[in-house]
Amino acid sequence: MILKKLQLKHFRNYEELVIDFDKKINIFVGNNAQGKTNILESIYVLAIARSHRTTDDSILIQKDAKFGKVKGIIRRKNDSLDKELEFIISSKGKKVSINQKPVRKISDYISYFTVIAFHPDDLEIIKGSPGERRRFLNIEIGQLDNHYLAILNDYHLILRNRNEYLKKITIDHYDENYLDILTEQLVDKAIKIYKYRNNFVEDMNKKIMRVNEKINGPKDLKLRYITSIPLCEENILKTNLINKYKSTLSREIFMAQTLIGPHRDDFIFLSEDKDIKCFGSQGQQRISVLCLKLAETELLKEITGEYPILLLDDIFSELDNSKKHNIIKYLSRRMQIIITTTDVNEIDKSLLVNADIFIVDKAKVTKQNLKRKRQR
Repeated sequence: MILKKLQLKHFRNYEELVIDFDKKINIFVGNNAQGKTNILESIYVLAIARSHRTTDDSILIQKDAKFGKVKGIIRRKNDSLDKELEFIISSKGKKVSINQKPVRKISDYISYFTVIAFHPDDLEIIKGSPGERRRFLNIEIGQLDNHYLAILNDYHLILRNRNEYLKKITIDHYDENYLDILTEQLVDKAIKIYKYRNNFVEDMNKKIMRVNEKINGPKDLKLRYITSIPLCEENILKTNLINKYKSTLSREIFMAQTLIGPHRDDFIFLSEDKDIKCFGSQGQQRISVLCLKLAETELLKEITGEYPILLLDDIFSELDNSKKHNIIKYLSRRMQIIITTTDVNEIDKSLLVNADIFIVDKAKVTKQNLKRKRQR
């Protein structure tokens, strides 16, 4: 998968911008707060229809503008022609289209164009709340299979209805049949979500093991999926879940919320069976998340038949030379990579030789030819 052209209009600090990507490796260089990360964010938004930096979509619109727009020309491996994707955000909400044809459901749009982003705040996948990790699972599984997002949306709708009912009832006065219907509907969706997430974690662990060997990350790195009920065969799991809801009903009514289910899931990173959040250094945590992201690229390649686009936001300044070398060696020739940095000297020379370099200064982007500059 290749992004060939990116066009921005009233997006973040860009009034208008057009970038042509000629090579697989593209490096944006500039001081902080000039707009480098906004370019990576726009590519992510084009793929996922949401930002990885904020939950407030209105921030994406340039100040005093009525809308923000991201348009991209992509070429997928099995497509004979380029595709035009467009994302528009305004006070009325957001719209997406493929080849100028509106896509009504965002969930039907996601997974058409796949990206993996790594940025400094991704440490929150390890250090942050379980909600951060569930968000990660939902976005990445959704890129692999957008049916998952439809199931997840159904689950949350039923969950809201169940929670609203729990707020209105007492343990001595409620409609048992109605609550049973809500619970059974919730359980049916929960089982499917558990299956998706468990399969994802198992598949990721296989990829993490292979990637970790090549970039020399924390020893025996793996993920452990944590659920509110042990997973087992589907029919047994359904019975166990329903029984669990019955046994915790009085507490759920008291708390006025559903206390069991995928909305309470979590996962942790382990190195030699120790939780990296508690026992790992910040350097180990950072390389663990990077290993996770690289493993995702391999899983996407296996399932979709092509690599996603990899977005790396100022990561090389945080790594020692050995780690940089291992990562560059691993990434070479695999996929299109778009990198930001404040100092081009932090990038391995072997990467620079085959890269297009863009200088970013006050929302102005200029393509450079470093080969000519070196010859002079």
